[in-house]
Amino acid sequence: MKILLVEDDRPTSSVIEKMLGDHNYKVNLATDGISALELAQSFDFDLIILDIIIPRLDGISVCQQLRNCGYQNPILLLTAKDSSDQRVIGLNAGADDYVVKPFDLPELLARIRALLRRSKLVSSPIITWENLRLDSINNEITCNGQRLYLTPKEYCLLELFLLNPKRIFSRSTILDRLWDFAKSPGEETVSVHIKCLRQKLKAAGASNPIETVHGLGYRLKQPDELKHTVATQLPEPNGEQENLRHKVKQRTMSIWDKHKAHVIQQVTLLEQASRLLSVDELTAELRQQAQHQAHKLAGSLGIFGLAEGSQLARELETLLEPQLMLEAIQIQRFAELTKLLRLQLDRLTAITVAKAKPKNDSPLILIVDDDLLLAEQLRIEGEKKGMRVEVATDVAVAQQAIVQSPPDVILVDLNFPSSTENGLTLLRRLKNRVSKIPTIVFTGRESLADRIEVARLGIFAFLHKPLPADDIFQTINDVLYPKQTNSHHRVMLVDDDSVILETLSNYLRSLECEVITLNNPQQFWEVLNSFKPNLLVLDMKMPKFNGADLCLVVRTDPYWQNLIVVFLSTHTTEEEIDLAFAVGADDYISKSIDRAEITTRIIRRLQKGKLYYTQ
Repeated sequence: MKILLVEDDRPTSSVIEKMLGDHNYKVNLATDGISALELAQSFDFDLIILDIIIPRLDGISVCQQLRNCGYQNPILLLTAKDSSDQRVIGLNAGADDYVVKPFDLPELLARIRALLRRSKLVSSPIITWENLRLDSINNEITCNGQRLYLTPKEYCLLELFLLNPKRIFSRSTILDRLWDFAKSPGEETVSVHIKCLRQKLKAAGASNPIETVHGLGYRLKQPDELKHTVATQLPEPNGEQENLRHKVKQRTMSIWDKHKAHVIQQVTLLEQASRLLSVDELTAELRQQAQHQAHKLAGSLGIFGLAEGSQLARELETLLEPQLMLEAIQIQRFAELTKLLRLQLDRLTAITVAKAKPKNDSPLILIVDDDLLLAEQLRIEGEKKGMRVEVATDVAVAQQAIVQSPPDVILVDLNFPSSTENGLTLLRRLKNRVSKIPTIVFTGRESLADRIEVARLGIFAFLHKPLPADDIFQTINDVLYPKQTNSHHRVMLVDDDSVILETLSNYLRSLECEVITLNNPQQFWEVLNSFKPNLLVLDMKMPKFNGADLCLVVRTDPYWQNLIVVFLSTHTTEEEIDLAFAVGADDYISKSIDRAEITTRIIRRLQKGKLYYTQ
């Protein structure tokens, strides 16, 4: 299913895009009305999600123009304005449904599914075809009761045929329906995906349901007796809605982490407007900007779980109406609202949720500091260096974070003026932990008494503010990777690029690793058995035998099947990475990152892995 999302507020669009992508919908984004019209008239979308207040041409006008041109597919309107008049205007313009921001994401998803089913004349989210069963709520396809594990593209491909059982789809039409128009590959890609899908269906015991119509394309086979049937009963919930809400919340918070700085800027602009209002110096231009940002916040904050923040922003938007002359009591109310909005924001930013990763091999750093700007700068720098970073703005929040997910290193300030507990309080509690966590003090205090007290509490290092981020992370690296002898680490590098081999081998040898390099994959087996490494680094693309082939050989040999295998490649497409892990990779590293960071990843993998093959 292909959806056009028209939304100029990036935090809101990111949340919706991520949610739809997780449910196998293909999403194209437009950020203004003119672009939306051009895309809708040029490409075939199953549904349009259309914000009303967008640049260049508003959503109501876009909807009217599309309907006037005979556009028949469903249109779902989004708006932060909750009034019956607005709903009437939207529905009269030709919209099929109307959702008010902030909205509940599972409810939005349910409305999208309902509109799509209605447009396909399908009454249930369950579709069956012979021994195949598609459940669009749980994004599952089963064959004879057994779940099929399909890639997102394979799922969408089979769904396309099941929803349109009598239609023939050409390869170009399939490309248009399932791929982003800006990244559309060649038509041979469709043939490859059809072939892979047929193989998986055959392996699951399904008769091949996809028929090639020569010269035209593909369609669903028409069975002699069994016809396309639709389940009449909805599946039992069995906690599925609760699981969906939990997954959506996790995804939403990871997106919040990305757009947090932008939202902070929006709130800061409103605070600036409040200060200028109090001295009667707010210009018409700045007032308009502030109202626009308040409108955006009214829509996006609720999505991130701040329903109260959304209400505050909506009230601020109303007070900023250009024709409204504010009296003293209203100006005071405006100031109160901005303070409350800031508190709402601080509540959400107290802990930054780390990005979910398939393997939590990257170190987790907890920064305990009430200087949110500094903490955010360090978080960004840490992520650039391959670390996961959480931020706690007070000691109570820090203790909760430590219990929920113990970090590898804690960076703590001593001063918390607005709290009865300070950094020393946290250090004393950490000292009593059975499982010790390395802690670095980073503070503006520099008295000898402070240094002695924190030293007695068992800290790793004392850093004095201000200090460059590189120096801070060098100290963190010293904690994570203490100087030690790595002579028992035997690393085999296989790559046809001699520059890569020389650079990495020099880095690893400087850390006292034993290294052997190989630029001819045809000699792989002999060198592997003679050198006996405990970690193997493979390039993905090499002449004669590629990295995937060599990894398969390793994984199918009883002696070598537990060897740590790390792929190092310039190819970072989703397909390449999926292939690497499918053949048994433990890690996949891009050659584009810093060589020192690549070496650090390899050493960390060695330290975590079991050393099966030391001599």
